[in-house]
Amino acid sequence: MEKTFRYSALDMEGSKTSGTIRANCSHAVSKVIRSKGLIPLEIKEERLPDLFSKNTLLKLLSKVGLRQYSSRDLMTFCYQLSAMIKAGISIIQALNTISINMENRVFKNNINAVATAIEEGSDFASALRQQDNFFPPLLINMVAAGEVSGMLDTIMERIAEHFEKQHDLEEKIRSATAYPIFITIVAMIAISIMIIFVLPQFAGIFNAMGIEMPYFSTIMLSTGEFVIAYRYPLPVMVFSGIILLKLSMNTKKGRLLADYLRLSLPLIGKTYCYVITARFARTLGTLITGGVSLHTALKITDRVIDNSILTTEIKDISTALNNGETMAAPMTGKNCFPPLLIEMVRVGEETGTLDQTLEQAAKYYEKEVSYILERLGTMLEPMLLLAVGLFIGILVFSILSPMYRIFEML
Repeated sequence: MEKTFRYSALDMEGSKTSGTIRANCSHAVSKVIRSKGLIPLEIKEERLPDLFSKNTLLKLLSKVGLRQYSSRDLMTFCYQLSAMIKAGISIIQALNTISINMENRVFKNNINAVATAIEEGSDFASALRQQDNFFPPLLINMVAAGEVSGMLDTIMERIAEHFEKQHDLEEKIRSATAYPIFITIVAMIAISIMIIFVLPQFAGIFNAMGIEMPYFSTIMLSTGEFVIAYRYPLPVMVFSGIILLKLSMNTKKGRLLADYLRLSLPLIGKTYCYVITARFARTLGTLITGGVSLHTALKITDRVIDNSILTTEIKDISTALNNGETMAAPMTGKNCFPPLLIEMVRVGEETGTLDQTLEQAAKYYEKEVSYILERLGTMLEPMLLLAVGLFIGILVFSILSPMYRIFEML
């Protein structure tokens, strides 16, 4: 069983450096340190209780949606490894070199563990597979195909391009949603300040003068009083609710309901459908190009996309293929496969260029997602500003209208 070791060492210039390495024993740690051109000074096993260890905490957080690495980390790792293998550098030396410059500490520790496993006799794909499901199945199976075919450098470059496209798509989604989210947060803060701090001051004045506040202001005032009264339990309840929601979505029924809602919501459903379509086409095309069989590629694609509705539909495709049917036939009439994708798959099967047509389909749907997000962002910004302005306007009017009565009484 692998353990975490903390070490300190000297480099060739005599400067002291330190870090952590995952390995089975201190001897393996020493070998990794020396392979990096360092002189080990001290190696100690970290003996934190399992419940409070960093790796355990990260695994628990990953259960509720926290990712331990980004597509950019995978892209950088694959591009660097491909370049070093093409330059004739051994995998172990390449992994150690990449580890030194890796900013993500968790990713760095896992790369070191992979290098250690290879030194102990494992092949590259098996070493990746040993890291507690840290590395995605797509990467592991592509590496396995690359080792068998002797084209690991080319395969790593292809998988790097895949993660680059995935990273670009994720960045477009973040860019399109960043400003609306920012406006919403600022508006909620401004409205909360008015409800909790400003409105009670006016309410005290109006009550003292025997003036009844408008119905809307009364509702807002009650909301503010409720928030103040339960200001300590509320954040705990909200946070607990989010955690429970995330955990429930990890159950079979919860995931099915969440995936169904994502596909059914107006505008968002269409965008989400195109996102998973692009990911399906790109992943499957990348695997087929890498020499992975269609049956295995479908299984890996299912695990990479992680959508319960698509899982059922992929199983139907696999069953049809086992019965001697084409891939396009069982895709017809499914929720997650648009007609254009089905037609491109049919053409690809007939011409023997399925990997190329899937690549073209992925590019098309990625562009469609970009266009939809741009239009959605253009529509959302004025709508949000109008909604926030309208809400604040009604609230201000509710405060000012009783003041006009005061002026009339004077």
